[in-house]
Amino acid sequence: MKRQLRSLTDTLGWNIFLMTLGAVVYVFGYNGIAAHHDFVPGALYGLAVVGNNAMPELSLSRWYVLLNVPVFFLAWKGVSRRFFFLNLYSMLIVAVLTAYVRCDFGIQADVYSAIAAGAFMGAGSGLILRTYGGGGGLDVLAVILNRKYGMRIGVFFFLVNALVMLTALNRFSPDIIVASLVMLFISSVVTEYVLSLFNQRKAVRILTRKGAEVANALTRVRKQHATIFPGKGGHSGTNMDMILSITDRLRLRSLEKDVFAIDPAAIIVVENTFSVIGGHVGLRKEY
Repeated sequence: MKRQLRSLTDTLGWNIFLMTLGAVVYVFGYNGIAAHHDFVPGALYGLAVVGNNAMPELSLSRWYVLLNVPVFFLAWKGVSRRFFFLNLYSMLIVAVLTAYVRCDFGIQADVYSAIAAGAFMGAGSGLILRTYGGGGGLDVLAVILNRKYGMRIGVFFFLVNALVMLTALNRFSPDIIVASLVMLFISSVVTEYVLSLFNQRKAVRILTRKGAEVANALTRVRKQHATIFPGKGGHSGTNMDMILSITDRLRLRSLEKDVFAIDPAAIIVVENTFSVIGGHVGLRKEY
């Protein structure tokens, strides 16, 4: 059942569905809220907004496509074809929705609008980034720079967003810039939250004197992977094993029950994970 679920989430159709849904949510956040307050989003979409403000005769969607073209041209040989075309699809669907979706959620206050727009756009970005593609040309460029020069993707987008805001200073009032920064902050927080919702796995560290028995219960009975690290108590000097295993929140309580049934003196440390990939645990995203 697990393998079937993982193969489903790896299919092209599932990736396209998430990208389309994410694009819809993102554009609703901008066209329905941010655009009515002249907020400036981040990344290439933000540069398109600034360009559209400077030359309104060229629509926002056309600005967005034009800014993406040189990036995709440079990226043709820099990433896998799947990653390239999924990003291309994401860019085109965002451009089409930007051109044709017209709505107004009626939020008047700038502060509330920045929060709401950031929540919508962050949720949309999170859905898109959870796929085997990305949100457009800058995602492709970020991957290429990370591969060739080791530039961290987060640093790259921070620099891009800083450039967007510096460019916007000449076109927008300080109040709009500050509200846009609030929107970007909320968006980044919501993006991280949405990404974490797709990964419910927990990293479990178990300190026990009965390492072999606990590992056997995890691997043979519960059918989970486990790694034993032999150690020694810092104070007592007695032999102690640390077992590392990956589980999910639904099975966490039963795991704790099984471990304490074997060793009531065991210590269990549970950590939230942002991403678990590789081996038989999680599929690796290929660029």
